[in-house]
Amino acid sequence: MKRLIPATIIFVLVIIVCFWAHIYVENACNKTLNDIEQFRNKKITGTQLENKWQEQKENMSLFVNHGFLDKISIYIGQLTVASSNDTSLELNAVYKNIESVLVLIKAEQKFGLHSFY
Repeated sequence: MKRLIPATIIFVLVIIVCFWAHIYVENACNKTLNDIEQFRNKKITGTQLENKWQEQKENMSLFVNHGFLDKISIYIGQLTVASSNDTSLELNAVYKNIESVLVLIKAEQKFGLHSFY
């Protein structure tokens, strides 16, 4: 019985951390999409967007596959280049790529048995 109480406490803590990580990643993805939308509406510059993404990337790196984060970094670079060339077709394509990677990140964070082990 002495071991059951600490094991239960640890199990509850793991579940709480999983919920917190899921909520944090959801909010970070939504914030990234919001930042990109502000960039598309010319409310922030490309440098500001890249700086905001670097902050988000560092925080999300604890919870998310680094390959996804690297892809988004590349796409954000392409987004700033496309906006400077004023190619709206390429801008929309890159935006859709970023959006699809963020959807994959959210899908990876869904709760399942693998979340706890």
